[in-house]
Amino acid sequence: MAQDFSLFDRVVHKAYTITRPVLAKTRRSKLNNVDFTIISNNCWGGVVYEHFGLPKLSPTVGLYFFADDYIKFVKNLKYYLSLNIKMIKASDSRHADELHNRGQDDVPVGVLDDVEIVFLHYKNAEVAKEKWERRVGRVNWNNLIIKFSYMNGCDDAILEEFEAIVQQYPKSVVFVPKEYPEYHNAYVVPGLPNGQIGDDTFHFKRYVDILSLINSHETNIR
Repeated sequence: MAQDFSLFDRVVHKAYTITRPVLAKTRRSKLNNVDFTIISNNCWGGVVYEHFGLPKLSPTVGLYFFADDYIKFVKNLKYYLSLNIKMIKASDSRHADELHNRGQDDVPVGVLDDVEIVFLHYKNAEVAKEKWERRVGRVNWNNLIIKFSYMNGCDDAILEEFEAIVQQYPKSVVFVPKEYPEYHNAYVVPGLPNGQIGDDTFHFKRYVDILSLINSHETNIR
C-alpha cells in the first residue's frame, strides 16, 4: 500500500530536489561532524546524506529490510556486516509472495546468513553487491546513528525488541504511526489504514530535527 501525497506536497518536494545540491553546502556547515554512519531499515539514511551533500558512509542505502530481518541485523550488526553478501532472485526470497504483491519481482535480494535485504533501487544484483561491499568498508563504528520505522511487517513486539537493542547505541531514532510515550526516541509519522508507515523518506526531515540527531551526543534529542 503506497503513501498518498497531495499535489502541493509533490510540487514542494520537486522544488526541494532541484535546489538540494545548491543548498547542501550551507546545510553541511551546520554539522559538527560529517563522518557519521546511518544504519537504516530503508532509504531514509541515503536521503539524509544527499540532503547534506555527503558521501554515503553506510551500506543501507537504496534498499529496505522487512522488520524481522532488520531487528536481527541490528542486534548483531558487526557479525552481519562481516559476511559476504549473497544475491538471490526475488522469487527465491522467503518474502517472495509479498514482493510479488508489491510488484517487485525483478528486484535483487541480498542474503546475509538468515537476513534478507531488498535492493529496491538497484538495476541488477551485480551493482547492488558492488555498492554494498564498497559501503560496508566506509562504516564509522565510532559514530553510528540507528534508525527504524514501524513498517514492512513491524508490530509492537518488534518495536519493543528494537528499543531494547538500541540501548547500546548513543544515538537512535524510530518512526511510529501513533504515540508510544514509553519510548523517548519515538517520533510519530502518519501511518496507513493497516497500521504501518508507508513512506518516511518523502518528508524525511519533517518529524525529527535531523541536525540535532547528528550533532547530539545523547539518545534523547527532544
